[in-house]
Amino acid sequence: MMNKKRKILFITERRADYSRLKPIMKAVQKSKKLEMYLVVTGMHLLKDFGETKKVIQNDGFKINAKIPMFKSSDKDDGAAMVVAMGKILSELPSVYKELKPDIVFCGFDLGAHLAASIAAMHMNIHVMHIQGGERSGTIDEVIRHACTKFSHIHFVATEESRKRVIMLGEKEEDVYNVGSPSLDTIKSITYPSRNAIFKKYGINPNKKLIVLLQHPVTTEVDSVVDQISQTINAVCEVNKKYQTQAFAIYSNNDAGGKRIIANLNKSGISVMPHIVYEDFLRILKHASVLVGNSSAGIHEAPSFKLPTVNIGTRQQLREQGNNVINVPNNKKKIVNAIEKSLFDKRYLKMLESCINPYDNGDTARKVIKVMETKVLPSIQKVITY
Repeated sequence: MMNKKRKILFITERRADYSRLKPIMKAVQKSKKLEMYLVVTGMHLLKDFGETKKVIQNDGFKINAKIPMFKSSDKDDGAAMVVAMGKILSELPSVYKELKPDIVFCGFDLGAHLAASIAAMHMNIHVMHIQGGERSGTIDEVIRHACTKFSHIHFVATEESRKRVIMLGEKEEDVYNVGSPSLDTIKSITYPSRNAIFKKYGINPNKKLIVLLQHPVTTEVDSVVDQISQTINAVCEVNKKYQTQAFAIYSNNDAGGKRIIANLNKSGISVMPHIVYEDFLRILKHASVLVGNSSAGIHEAPSFKLPTVNIGTRQQLREQGNNVINVPNNKKKIVNAIEKSLFDKRYLKMLESCINPYDNGDTARKVIKVMETKVLPSIQKVITY
C-alpha cells in the first residue's frame, strides 16, 4: 500500500478528449490516495473555438500549466499539425520537471497525448492510456496505436480492443476493459425537457432536429470541401423537403477543419463553435438523427438509441451499435440515410433494442481502483513476443 499520494498528470487538447477525461479527473479529485495535475493546450486556448479552458475552470479544475499549440493564423494543413505537436513536445519536459508526476494519463488519439506519452517515456515516467485498441480512419488511427506503444497501463473500452492491444505486444495483466468514460457522464447528468434544452439554443421544439458534426479526414484533406458540401447539401435538401431543422457544431482544427467551418458558416444552417458537453448530450437525447463523422455517433449516440448517419472513412472499422448507418460522401446516399433515420418505422422499432458496445459500466471507478492500487510495472517496456 502506498504511503503517499500518487501524482496523476492529465493533458487535454480539445472538447473531444476533455469530455471523456472529465469523469476520471473528477474521481481523482475525490480520491484520498491520488493527487491531480492538469495541462491544458490546443483548441482549449483558442478564442475562435470558444476558449474552452474557461469551461474546464468552471468545472472546478485547477489548471497547472497552459501550453499554446495553435495560432488562429495557422495554415489549414498537416504541416501545421506537426508544428503544433512539436511545440507541445518541446514544452512538456519542463512541466514534468516542475510537477514531478508519478503517472501521465493519456487518452485516445490526439497529437498532444502522443507528445505527452513520448515525453514521459523519455523521462522515465509511467504512462496510462485510455481507449486504445480501437480502429478508425484518418491520422487518429496511427496516433492511437502509437500512444499504446508509449504507455505502460492500458484502459480499453471493449473486449475486441483489449485483444488488439495485447496483439500489439502489451502484457495482458496491464490491459483493463473498463468501457468508455463518456458514458459515465451520460448516466450521471440530469435531462431537462425537450422544450427547455431546445429553447436554450434557439432550436424549434416542434420540428425534427438533425445534429450535424463533421470533421476532416486528414488522409483525404484535398477532398474536404467536396465532402462537407455533399453533407450540407443533403441536410439542406431534407430540411426543405420535410420542414426539419439542423444544428451544427464546428469541426475540430485538424488539417481541413477551417474549410469545413467556412462552409458551415455560409450554409444557412444554425452553427455554434462550441457547446458544453453535458448540453450536447441533452440535445442528442431529443434529436432525431446525428449526421457526420464524429465518434459521438459511435460512442454516445447508441446510449440514446439515436440514429446516426456515419459518413465516409473517419470512423471506419469501429465497433458499432445498430443505430449506425454507414454511407459514403455522396449527397443522394446521405439523404436516403437521413430519410430512413427519420421515417422508417421498422428501423426505428429495431433501435428500441440498441445496445451500446462501449458500455462496460462505471468506467471512472474502475480506472481509479487501478490508479490507487496497481503495482507499476518496470519503466522499461519489452514487446511480449
